[in-house]
Amino acid sequence: MAYLEHPILRPKSLGPRYPSYHRGEYLEEYFFTNWNHICDQFKRKYIDVFWTNIFSNTEVVGEAYPDIQPILDQELDPGGTYFTICQFDDGPLESLPQDTTIFSSGCNRMHGNVVPIPLICSPIPKDSIPNNDKTHFASFIGSLTHPIRDELITAFAGNKNYRFSCGSWTSRVSDKSLQLFLDVTASSRFTLCPRGYGRTSFRLYEAMQLGSVPVYISDHHVLPWGDELDWEEFCVIVDATKFSNIDRILTRITDKRYERMLRRAREIYGAYFSLEGVAANIRKRID
Repeated sequence: MAYLEHPILRPKSLGPRYPSYHRGEYLEEYFFTNWNHICDQFKRKYIDVFWTNIFSNTEVVGEAYPDIQPILDQELDPGGTYFTICQFDDGPLESLPQDTTIFSSGCNRMHGNVVPIPLICSPIPKDSIPNNDKTHFASFIGSLTHPIRDELITAFAGNKNYRFSCGSWTSRVSDKSLQLFLDVTASSRFTLCPRGYGRTSFRLYEAMQLGSVPVYISDHHVLPWGDELDWEEFCVIVDATKFSNIDRILTRITDKRYERMLRRAREIYGAYFSLEGVAANIRKRID
């Protein structure tokens, strides 16, 4: 049973899939479909709004963002305790009761009690994952959605150990471009994962699936489930001001440590970074 009985709050996505390999429900819908039936057991009430679909659909159909604030103001007790889940970078855009926990993938929203969660979708289909030798030391395939990405390209211009391919990596990415991404990433010892418009990147979790160690480069690192996971066991974390250190850091990682990082990523992926795992970890943290 839904908590907020307003169809405008839970629209289906009208846009093309992003990432293009995604199938089925995105995280907000997935949680609603699979967990909503037990939400009356939670201390916090679930603000069951599909924030990302509302936001994205307005761009697809070319309409103004709907004013849902009056609905929220009418239905939500300002003194109540709530939680909600939001995938898109800036959201929720609306004002929520003060004691609302926002489980956020993009983490651009800084006000309120924001708890970081992984930026994920459905898994890369197993039959699409290449079994490639590691012919690239490190790579980045994607679009230049943040100055950090431009700076990264400039820093490694001319270094043949680093493979870059930058273009329009959007929801309308071609099959050819997707295959290039899969092939190059699976062939890379390390995958460079600079933040995009949001403070994190899908590539962290894609690299793990493709058997490459992610190198997370950001000016504000978003490390979900840090109360349980030591991210440095499976990910290289680099401050955005220290591009000059990346090559030195990566070349000093021994084969033994590298294999240990890959193994650790395989061990934890399902429990922490799949749709099921993320939903279960959100459930654990609804106090």
